[in-house]
Amino acid sequence: MSLIPIYIGAALTLAAGNGFATQEIIFAQDGRAEDYFGYSAAIDGNTVLVGAYKADVKGLVDAGAAYVYVSGENGWYQQAKLVAEPSFAQDTLGGNVALKNDVAMLGAMNRDDKGEDAGAVISFERQSGNWMQKQILTAPDARPGDAFGQSISLTEKHLVIGAPRNDALGIDSGAAYIYKRENDAWHYQTKVTASDGAQEDLFGISVAIDGNTILVGADLHDQKAENAGAVYVYVLDDNQWKQQAKLMASDGGQTDIFGVRVAISENTALVSARRDDIDGVGIDAGSAYIFERRGHVWTQKLKLTSPDGKADDRFGRGVALNKDTAIISAMNHDSNGADTGAVYVYHKGADGWNYTSKITAKVSLPNDRFGWNVGLHDGMAVISTPNHDGTGVDSGAVFIQALNTHTK
Repeated sequence: MSLIPIYIGAALTLAAGNGFATQEIIFAQDGRAEDYFGYSAAIDGNTVLVGAYKADVKGLVDAGAAYVYVSGENGWYQQAKLVAEPSFAQDTLGGNVALKNDVAMLGAMNRDDKGEDAGAVISFERQSGNWMQKQILTAPDARPGDAFGQSISLTEKHLVIGAPRNDALGIDSGAAYIYKRENDAWHYQTKVTASDGAQEDLFGISVAIDGNTILVGADLHDQKAENAGAVYVYVLDDNQWKQQAKLMASDGGQTDIFGVRVAISENTALVSARRDDIDGVGIDAGSAYIFERRGHVWTQKLKLTSPDGKADDRFGRGVALNKDTAIISAMNHDSNGADTGAVYVYHKGADGWNYTSKITAKVSLPNDRFGWNVGLHDGMAVISTPNHDGTGVDSGAVFIQALNTHTK
């Protein structure tokens, strides 16, 4: 299969000649070594948002930035570069990002507005193709070291922000904060903590929202085993967020870190356990679990493992779910060299969930870690590769690819 590189603005398109899907690679136009462009990424419609949490801004080391790309007639092009005003060194803006319609949320978990590393989330909005900073959100009860903004998810109406180092129920027990959009602004609504939370659970390490349902991961929760992990489900009932369920892997084991990444689409949840030890495969091969809700009851339906997994692949590093399609990354998979990474695609048909295809970078080098994070919308995947060396060592890149969901 011959690959033809075509430069389109900041994107490199690798066109495959035998009917395979086109894979586009995006680099920051001003990218530099150790920016880690692609440490986080999100996709919604024809827009991609990419965080570069260690980009230097106006001489401020590791202040962080994010880039917006839009799909046009000639491919993906950069629409904006987002930086905070004011910015500070070590903010790490873009360590986590979320995108919905014309709203972008950028996490800056090391920002110091409310104390050292208390964290913040900065919102930007697009109007007529122009992006403007709107709000700097901080926890109303922020304390130093909370890491508010380490995880973010939003819909048109609600925003949920994780603060896994919050000490509400003990040191690093964690919390999540929920905001509601009213009068074109985000207003704090409530704070949630685990009903049985404990010290060092890291509740809020991951969050996901769809409609009126929120998932919050606590990957170091110890009920099943030490650091086996758990996920808590909240639903909006009479304008209050109430816990509906607690999800745990039926076979959860020590250091599985179930809940380190979560995704939700309607009544289906996808949960990572990327350090799960798989019999016959190896330590930290990783897995992911599908849960489904019927009425008010959640049930584990399936455990997914890599079809060609090896020890230390970390299958489940990133997870994304959109309707009947799921993608799961394994950042340390060795298909194209040591730790080059891979992404696996699953589709739900009449007979349930099935593996359909595997994605690897068309051009990769050892330690790229393709699949550090992933995003998915309407059959289009965005795949983060922050250790890619396209414009310098660990400058970072993002791959965008249409998915093949035909079952093998």
